[in-house]
Amino acid sequence: MIDVYPVQALIRLISWEHFFYTWHVKSGTEESTRLRTEAEQFLNEWEDRISVRFLYQGFEAHSEDDDIVMGDKHIPFLRQQIPNSEGYCLCMSDFVHANHDEVYVFATSVQQPPSQDLDDPYNSLLSQTISDRLAEAAAEKLQMQLVEEGRLSGHQVIRPAVGYPMIPDMSINFLLNELCDMSRIGIQLTENGMMHPHASVSGFMIANPHACYFAVGPISEEQLADYARRRGYTIERMRKFINAL
Repeated sequence: MIDVYPVQALIRLISWEHFFYTWHVKSGTEESTRLRTEAEQFLNEWEDRISVRFLYQGFEAHSEDDDIVMGDKHIPFLRQQIPNSEGYCLCMSDFVHANHDEVYVFATSVQQPPSQDLDDPYNSLLSQTISDRLAEAAAEKLQMQLVEEGRLSGHQVIRPAVGYPMIPDMSINFLLNELCDMSRIGIQLTENGMMHPHASVSGFMIANPHACYFAVGPISEEQLADYARRRGYTIERMRKFINAL
């Protein structure tokens, strides 16, 4: 499924706290109020030239140890090495049934006005940072939509994204691209697995009664070697893709 969200449908879902954090501005201050007003004015003025596209696809899936199998793709994940407050070392695969389940792949992308069309560096930075938040808002709206349609209902739903603490391996984007071809919404991948445009989000949506967000955190050299083997990369190459070691 590929579609476009109008900018006005996403403004209420923008996380302004994260937006202020990017600007190193404290929420609730006069500066944050001014910044939000200027960001909203920017969106109102440029909304006809901002395209917010998304795609999603559901796959029959099951877990095999620390992998999630989707179609003919084995997608490896990292397991925490330090137990959480409940004494568990979590892995994404823990939230997918061993026999049969359904997992959604998603991506969102925001096409911004060309930088040369913006009158100064401030507006260019404003465009980039608010576009980042729009990409996240589009992912939030998509999750809400799938829940409302009953595709992800009756469970706790999580939306772990590639490059975030739950999935620190950027090379997972290559597997997602093989599954759903993110170029269909204008996303291209660099050799490091980064997405262009920068204001893009990709990941998974999983419904499970015990699903929760967590950070993988530090991993051992032994786990890195095992993960590299499952990913089909050398240890040296694998290390370059992982953001949090």
